[in-house]
Amino acid sequence: MNILIVEDEPRAVDRLKALFTSIAPESHIVGVTTSIRATIEWINIHDAPDIIMMDIHLADGNCFSIFDVCQITAPIIFCTAYDEYALKAFQSNGIAYLLKPVVEADLRGALNKLEQLRQSLSAKDISLRRKLLRHMGANQDGYKSRFLIRAGGKIIPVLTKDIACFVSEQHGLKVWFFDGGSYFVDYTLVELTGVLNPDDFFQISRQAIIAIKVVTSVSTRARNTRVQMDALKRELSVTRNRAKAFRKWLER
Repeated sequence: MNILIVEDEPRAVDRLKALFTSIAPESHIVGVTTSIRATIEWINIHDAPDIIMMDIHLADGNCFSIFDVCQITAPIIFCTAYDEYALKAFQSNGIAYLLKPVVEADLRGALNKLEQLRQSLSAKDISLRRKLLRHMGANQDGYKSRFLIRAGGKIIPVLTKDIACFVSEQHGLKVWFFDGGSYFVDYTLVELTGVLNPDDFFQISRQAIIAIKVVTSVSTRARNTRVQMDALKRELSVTRNRAKAFRKWLER
């Protein structure tokens, strides 16, 4: 189990490390951040941990600012000396809300809850997802073969094979087509990763998912990987920690 600790009090960090050593000796602390800014930077360049231990009051403000910038998919155990943020915590991937000082029994209970949730989801995930997608334009493989796009007061069905990429922009997520057209869609990148065929689409960053057919060339300079898409007359950057997997995906 890989754990990210978001905590600005050194003694609290040491306490959490000691508790995990006692409760889950096989676990690994993969990172410790002490501020909103440092946490955002860590999330942007690392794979998602299995769980995040997060203090609410950090060195540079309230931790909920992180969720305005990052899409966090990992479950979170919030640790704080205050109890007034409980509702907001459970609206932000929270599975437990522990008051400081964190004691072993409370942390053990939170980890047991996480394991129960995982076992329940793993048993139901495949069949449930296929049933849901069957009613959302999914093909026989369980992936979406078409999307419904809102445009000028109309709803237009479009084929997934005509989509070049999805790019997160200031006002929302936009889908781009090979003919250069684009529309905003009511999805998040996290939702799309579960309904797009991974043979055809790859998430190159926290801002973009691209189709394999749109890739014209790939360039690497100073450890910066960029994808050229002649059909759209634009380039997109590949996040450094995804570059290796992206190259493997291209040469399958």
